[in-house]
Amino acid sequence: MGDGILLKPKKPFKETTLEQVAGCLKYEEKAKTIEEMDEAIEQGIKELGY
Repeated sequence: MGDGILLKPKKPFKETTLEQVAGCLKYEEKAKTIEEMDEAIEQGIKELGY
């Protein structure tokens, strides 16, 4: 395609929601707070130089 290639799955996955697949994310530690997540995002942005 033009200046690249297009990859399509041979057999598309059935449409799912986050609630249906979140159980496969085996995280057994205490859940992070919104504040902790915001701090981590801010730190990542600073590390990228933005």
